[in-house]
Amino acid sequence: MGVAGAGSAHADGRVRVMRVQVRLLGRFEVVVDGRPVPARSWRRQSASRLVKLLALQPSCRLHREQVIDALWPDVPPDTGATRLHTAAHYARAALGETRSVVVSQGTVALFPDVDVEVDVTVFERAAGATRDGEDAAAAVALYGGNLLPDDLYEPWTEEPRGRLRLHHREVLRAAGRYDALVADDPLDEDAQVQLVRDLLRQGRRHDAIEALDRMAQVLGRELGVEPSEAARQLRAEAEAMPAGTSPTATSLPARVVLPAARNRLIGRGGDLDEVADLLKRHRVVTITGPGGAGKSTLALAHARGVQSEDGAEADVVFAELAPAREADEVTRAVAEAVGVQGEAAVRAPALAATLGPRPVLLVLDNCEHLLDESSALVDAILDAGEEARVLVTSREPLRVDGEAVHALGSLGSGAAELFVDRAAAAAGADVAEVHDPRVALLCARLDGLPLAIELAAAQMRHLSLDELVRRLDDRLTLLAGARPRGGARHSALSATIDWSYRLLSDRTRDVFDRLGVFPSTFDLDAVVAVSGEPDPAAVTNVVGDLVAKSLAVHDRASGRYRLLETIRLFAAQQLAESGRHAEVVELLRRHVVDRASATSRTGAWLSTSLAARSRDDLDNVRLAFEACLARGDLSGAVDVALGISMLWRNAVSYAEGRRWVGALLASNLDDTDRLWALLLSADVALGAGDPRTMRGAATRAARLADRLDDPGASVVVLIYEALVHLDDPARATRRLEAAGRRARDIGEPGLARLARGYRLVTLRMQGPCEELVAEARDVVETVGARDYDRYLCHWAASLLALVDRDAPRLRRLMDAQLRDLAATGLRENWLTMYWGALALVVEGEDYVDQLRRSRARAEAEGRVADADCVLALACAAACRDDWEEAAELVGAAAGTLLDDTAGFFHLSLVRDQMVRPRLDPEAFAAATARGAQSDVRAILAAHGV
Repeated sequence: MGVAGAGSAHADGRVRVMRVQVRLLGRFEVVVDGRPVPARSWRRQSASRLVKLLALQPSCRLHREQVIDALWPDVPPDTGATRLHTAAHYARAALGETRSVVVSQGTVALFPDVDVEVDVTVFERAAGATRDGEDAAAAVALYGGNLLPDDLYEPWTEEPRGRLRLHHREVLRAAGRYDALVADDPLDEDAQVQLVRDLLRQGRRHDAIEALDRMAQVLGRELGVEPSEAARQLRAEAEAMPAGTSPTATSLPARVVLPAARNRLIGRGGDLDEVADLLKRHRVVTITGPGGAGKSTLALAHARGVQSEDGAEADVVFAELAPAREADEVTRAVAEAVGVQGEAAVRAPALAATLGPRPVLLVLDNCEHLLDESSALVDAILDAGEEARVLVTSREPLRVDGEAVHALGSLGSGAAELFVDRAAAAAGADVAEVHDPRVALLCARLDGLPLAIELAAAQMRHLSLDELVRRLDDRLTLLAGARPRGGARHSALSATIDWSYRLLSDRTRDVFDRLGVFPSTFDLDAVVAVSGEPDPAAVTNVVGDLVAKSLAVHDRASGRYRLLETIRLFAAQQLAESGRHAEVVELLRRHVVDRASATSRTGAWLSTSLAARSRDDLDNVRLAFEACLARGDLSGAVDVALGISMLWRNAVSYAEGRRWVGALLASNLDDTDRLWALLLSADVALGAGDPRTMRGAATRAARLADRLDDPGASVVVLIYEALVHLDDPARATRRLEAAGRRARDIGEPGLARLARGYRLVTLRMQGPCEELVAEARDVVETVGARDYDRYLCHWAASLLALVDRDAPRLRRLMDAQLRDLAATGLRENWLTMYWGALALVVEGEDYVDQLRRSRARAEAEGRVADADCVLALACAAACRDDWEEAAELVGAAAGTLLDDTAGFFHLSLVRDQMVRPRLDPEAFAAATARGAQSDVRAILAAHGV
């Protein structure tokens, strides 16, 4: 099971990251922050079934009625609702978290504040990737057994169980695991035939004939048919093979002495358990991971555990293959570790015959440079008998039949403990503390790799912690020495990466060097662009090879790739030394500019899909923008900025938008580029609450638009000219109507819808209008693609629903907005979180936590939303019909929001259309005057926000 997280603040300011994992395949288990929930905690079966049902849903949430129908289909709705709340109560008690199962707003959610990772989802994602050509063995290893075996007769488990079993069979077939396919369904004759073919290819005549006999018995008994012609031909082929002789075994030493442990194993307890579990179910397990991840340390820890559990009778063989250079040396190294001589010491078949029939654990350490040779030996050992188990460490899998892979990543929370432990050993106690933020930063910058952390800790002999952190950018030369017994590969961080680098082909090494240009994650299109390779398929194969060798990391969820930071620095160093850095930066710059300019500037300004892609690619987009400015390609820089403009309205800090716009306007732009740069400036200022900048930019843009032929820009100018006159809603409405007409005339429906959405709000600012509800519905239902115009129209319709205190309508609009964000790849932002709180306000639900989170998100995005949050409190008072308090809170918020264009929409409607009509003029004036004397932050603190 993987890791998921959500942050919450400790009293000392540190961030607590919750980790929640759910296992449904093979057995039911929930792990919260590394703590498995004991079976005895599930005091009610209904509680565990509720959690299982929710975990099976893609978003871990389900409508309340659907939950009741699934779990209690035969009871009246009121009884079902009672049982649901009871089950949720006992589930929360078992899980030990108050927000683990939340029943609210007609839905039931499992850990709604956490991205819960469920093994079913992980397996299905891997199975889907297998269909796209990914390694099937990894997907096979993720299937822990049939879905919820303790709930076989629950109707809600039948469909997903059948679907998962089908997917499991698909990946087994893709992986060539015909033995497992036959075990799962003996009537699968195709799998039976393929299994026999594999046995014959391996020279296993006797096993092939036995498999054919079993096939004939099963087909005759169950179906009353005889084997196919293909099976009859295979029998003839098997019977024609020489019978051969049975191998003779040579005795093994009773016990092999392993290298003694020098330090305690830190942060790998879960990995140790997983490896032990895999070896119980598979005969060969390979621990993979980048250099320095601790593969050998983990393998030795498991081997020592086997010896300590089984005592002197345990056969454990540890063979170090790093010094080996060819097949004969592999055989010799293993034979020396086993302690055999004669033919078994020089011939792999004889050595395999010695090991295969014995209950031995063979640990083969560092196989990546001799994959084919190691695979051949392991295959021979597994074929020679059924007792031997093989544990391999390698930077990529062996890809032998039946292999299970355990990928070793960063240490996670154990990284700080490892650093402090090793630093204390190097420089004495108290030189560093686990909770020191500098230690956390250092471990994060070192990717949580144990070797890098140990090498860094050794530097504490002569560097302070501050000095060590400052020098991290030079880590490849800084982190040297410290492990003389680890061999040359482990004496310096660059050396352990170079060990893998030297095993690459020339073409793969060239692509790897070029990946050093990416400051963060990247996709295959970007790799193709910087590689200079005309064949995308060849580049895909190279990247796949780098992933297999643990030199690149593939995120299956996003489909993107990355290099660990230490490896990225190594690649960047190689690229710089080759003299090709400037060439590759230019290739990346062209790729980003071409993507941003593939549509019209108006289309880019409205596009959410381009913005979402730019968000995923943000560091590369930043690099390309800076490269455009440095190269003097100012039109390209404007195109790149337009492609990201939706993010400044949605997900990236306003401060960054201001920096980009400032850099553009300070450049020698031509008039058309300057027009769009000014519109970007108005755009950022609108979101950031800076009306003065917005007004100035819009005015200057209007002067340019009058003498340029850019119809799309002229419509955007008209929209901003309307927004600078919100103090006169009728005037703003007329300008928006003109903008809509012009947009339709030039064939820009997105801009026409945008103007219509703003017009809804300016009309409502002038007073109640019965027709507006129908028009708002029509606006939302007729919007096209999920672009900025759709986003804005949902916001406008939501404002009307808020003023009307129409909770169902507001909730529908908010849910639709969030679905759009998810579908386009954009994330929830402070404004959607804020509106989520407002929806709770109108519904009469507890809104304080959501409002607090939106305020924190706004701060992270570079906006102070204190006054907005006070206005939300005013809405809450209005929804309680406490009009005096609502007016006071409106007065407190007004001082800030009167000068905030985006906030003024909200303020004007709440103040003038929601609160003012409920009080006589004198009472309203007195209440708002009192509020104006209040401190906004004090109000928020008093309300727990």
